[in-house]
Amino acid sequence: MRLFEWHSDSFDEHKKTLPDFVHYLSGVWQNRNRYIESSDDTTEEEQQERIIQKQRFFDFTIDNKISARNYVGVVQFEDIRIEVYPKIFANDVTANVKKWQINLLYWLSYCRKIKFPFSFANVSKLNFDDYLELLIYVFANYTQEIITRQPFQTYQKVEEETTFLKGRLLFENYTKQNLTTGKWQNFYCEHDPFVYDNQFNRILKYVTRRLSSISENNLNKEKLNEILFLLDDVSDIRCTAEDCEKIKLNPLYADHKHILELCKLYLSNQVIDMDSEDSKNFCFLVPMEYIFEDFIFGFISDKWPMLNIKSQSTDFLALNNGLKVFQIKNDIYIDSTLVIDTKYKIRATNDGLKAGVSQNDLYQMISYSLRRNCHNALLLYPMAETSLNTPSSFQIKSEMLTEEITINVHNVDITFDEISKADEVMKDRVKEINPIF
Repeated sequence: MRLFEWHSDSFDEHKKTLPDFVHYLSGVWQNRNRYIESSDDTTEEEQQERIIQKQRFFDFTIDNKISARNYVGVVQFEDIRIEVYPKIFANDVTANVKKWQINLLYWLSYCRKIKFPFSFANVSKLNFDDYLELLIYVFANYTQEIITRQPFQTYQKVEEETTFLKGRLLFENYTKQNLTTGKWQNFYCEHDPFVYDNQFNRILKYVTRRLSSISENNLNKEKLNEILFLLDDVSDIRCTAEDCEKIKLNPLYADHKHILELCKLYLSNQVIDMDSEDSKNFCFLVPMEYIFEDFIFGFISDKWPMLNIKSQSTDFLALNNGLKVFQIKNDIYIDSTLVIDTKYKIRATNDGLKAGVSQNDLYQMISYSLRRNCHNALLLYPMAETSLNTPSSFQIKSEMLTEEITINVHNVDITFDEISKADEVMKDRVKEINPIF
């Protein structure tokens, strides 16, 4: 089943499974923030959002329909597999699913907290029946290439009983487990051998086995089995996302860091179902607002590093008895030059002089500009067929201001037909938004 954000379809075929499906989604919802590590500085709205217990990925109606909300990606539960694509593709008359998939992967490649390393050349030449298999391919193809070229070995701390002194003698353990039991001739030691059977490879092997049980694609199966063959001498142990956080990689293994990040993503509860080793349940659903914001920030910071832009820069609007209140958080901020706020919304085409901008959004940008002492602000929307895509501008004048505040409104097209030229095309599109670029 394929859906667009805020679109619905019949769920009659799976209505008997609905209670279990909703229960699974609720569990996923409770753990959804693990792969998007939030800042300690959260707004009141974000704090309220976190305590909501009911899943908000989908809505289900009494006439057996399922409606997608603002989360895009893929979810599989038993015989249910649902792909959700961005609403900006909703009026694509060609129904080019491959284009939707590749574009979504391209955006994710620039996101900081969910980063998919992949070769556009490899991915664009392949056809997958669904998005889940494409996600598995990205992991399998990249991992196979890296560990074949550079197998990961490291020093692994080991505590064991030996017949000769190796490394450091653990006096407390030696006293309790050797001297008091009459095995004084053996030593209880701690040492750091350079081994292939290390925690990184154990995590990688566990994730590969789980993805192999989920995938039904022959190419993916083949690549995953090749990885398992390379890791044949590594121990089979159950691993968790917390285990990934304990791994510290040498800078020489920069490529392996991407593998570890993907393992952490897949091992978190909202992706691989950890309740059962045999489970084929899988969920990768990400809020499109986050993807749009982080793609814009990631692309600009990568292509214009000299601007030293800041993301999610927090501050407060006011003081009450010397204490800061009314927190603000800018999406993108270039010091004293430009404040950018990304709005993943469709601008209304019949909104007259307001140009499809909501009053609350304009108030928000004014407060950002005043607090940052920045007279240049930008509201950035995605371009869509049904959206008002004409640039607009608002001027805010006041006798209290030495210079009027200008809030520009732009749409930016983030979709591409030829993904190999996406970087070049996107740079040109960003340059048209503001002279600073």
